[in-house]
Amino acid sequence: MKILIPVDASVAALAPIEYLETLARSGVQLEVLVLNVQPRFHRHVARFTSRAARDGVRAERSRAAMAKAIEALSMRNIPFRALAEVGTPAERIAAVAEREQVDEVMMGVGRHPAWLRWVNPSIAHGVMERTDIPVTVLARGRAGAFERYAVPAGVAGLAALLLAVE
Repeated sequence: MKILIPVDASVAALAPIEYLETLARSGVQLEVLVLNVQPRFHRHVARFTSRAARDGVRAERSRAAMAKAIEALSMRNIPFRALAEVGTPAERIAAVAEREQVDEVMMGVGRHPAWLRWVNPSIAHGVMERTDIPVTVLARGRAGAFERYAVPAGVAGLAALLLAVE
């Protein structure tokens, strides 16, 4: 079974590795692709830096983001290959999944309140919209109190202040 695991530097992104260990112990032959997608630099940054310097920074960031996943897979003796891509995360994840002909994409995500998902759409949903390959999303953690209460209250207060000024 060929599985793609997109990772960033978050702990939540490592959630699929626990599940993969269970599959490996049950005798499923696994081939895992660990993917990190780095964003493109803004054109103003790209204008004043060399391509080699930008590629070096991206490679360093990718190595750092994939380090914990690679270590966890190595400790569990699960065969893997590490890949790095540049572009929009959802687009690149879907493209790599199609190109590598994976059986499944497994994504670990953190929990966020509904208002934050509305403001900043989920990468997992973007991947699901772009491919017919099954996408399994494993959520970890809890939305913090600041995200749940303080920010919405601040936005509501700002809206009330703006309405009062008019």
